Amino acid sequence: MVHNDLQERLNSILNKRVDRKLVLGAVVNIQSRDGKFSWLEAAGDMEKDSQYLIASITKMYTAAAILKLREEGLLKLEDTISQYLPKDLLAKIHVYKGVDYSEDLTVYQLMSHTSGLPDYFDEKNSTGKSLYQELLNSQDIDWSLERIVAETKIMKPHFKPGARGKAYYSDTNYEILGKIIETVTNKKLNDVFTELIFTPLNLKSTYLYQTISGDNLPKVYYKNKTISTPQFLFASSASGGIVSNASENMVFMKAFFNGELFPKEYLPELYKWNKLDLKMAGLEYGCGLMRCKMAKVVELFYPNLELIGHAGISGSFAFYCPAKELFITGTLNQLARSNMPFPFMIKLLHCIN
Repeated sequence: MVHNDLQERLNSILNKRVDRKLVLGAVVNIQSRDGKFSWLEAAGDMEKDSQYLIASITKMYTAAAILKLREEGLLKLEDTISQYLPKDLLAKIHVYKGVDYSEDLTVYQLMSHTSGLPDYFDEKNSTGKSLYQELLNSQDIDWSLERIVAETKIMKPHFKPGARGKAYYSDTNYEILGKIIETVTNKKLNDVFTELIFTPLNLKSTYLYQTISGDNLPKVYYKNKTISTPQFLFASSASGGIVSNASENMVFMKAFFNGELFPKEYLPELYKWNKLDLKMAGLEYGCGLMRCKMAKVVELFYPNLELIGHAGISGSFAFYCPAKELFITGTLNQLARSNMPFPFMIKLLHCIN
C-alpha cells in the first residue's frame, strides 16, 4: 500500500520525466524485498502492463541460466570457452600485442566483461560504421554468431583476458555465452530460458524474441522516431533479445537475488566489481551485474543509494537498492541518452523510507 502523499510525489517525478518530447512513455514498478511496499505506474503512451524491450537486462537472464547449468554440473565458470565451441570459430578472436589468447578465454571472463574482446555492436565494423549506427539509420541486419565472431576478429582487443582491474562492456561476450548454453544443453536458447526461467517463475508476458517478421515487437523510440529492428533483435538473443513488462521483470529480479534460479551462495562471486569505460561515470560491472554508485556530489543529496542489477540501451532498468531493500524495474523507452534512467531511479527511490 502507498500513502497518498507518497503516491503524489512518485507520480509527480514520473509525469515530469515523461515530457512528451524525448520521453514519450514510461512504466515503473517499485517493490520492497518483503513485498509489503509496491508501486506500479505508467505515463504517456505506456500502460502498467505494457511489454517493452528489456535490452541488455537480458544479460542477467543469460547469467542466471549459466549459473543454473553450473549448479547442474554442466559447466564451470573457470572453463575455457574452447572446451565448448569449435576451434575454427574461435581461431584468432583474441590476439593482443602479438599474443593469441583465443583458447584461454573463460566463461567467467565473458560473463564479467573482463575478456578484453571488442564490442561488435558499438564499435566500427568492416563497413566503417558501428552496428548501432546502422540500426538507427533503419538498416535492420540479421547478424549470425559467425558474422559477429568474424567482425570481432577484425577489431582490436582492448586488453589481455583477465587483466587486473579492467572491464570492457561487449555484447560479443554474451552472444558467445548464448552459444555455449545451447552447446552444453543441446537445446535452443529460447527453450533453455523457458525451462529454467520463464516457466518456473510463471512469466506469461516474457519471451525471447523469435521472429524476423516484426510480429509482437514492442515499439521503442530514438528521439521521436520509432525504431524497428526485428532481424537484429532475433540475432542478439543472449545479449539483448528479451521482451517483458515491469511486473514480470520484477518477479525475475526478486528470484535472481533470492536464490530461486540458482544457489544464493553464488551471489557473492558476482560482486567482484571493475570500473566500466562507459559514458556514465560510476558504473561498474561484476559477473552478469552492473553496479551504479552515485558520484560524491550526488551523494550529498541522495546518500547510500547503491544500485545493483542491469540497464539496457532502450532506457530499460532493473535494479536492487540494498540500502532501502527496494527493487525497481521499468523503462523510459528511449534509445537516445540511455543514461537517463539512473537519476530518475534515484529520485524515485529517495522518496521512499
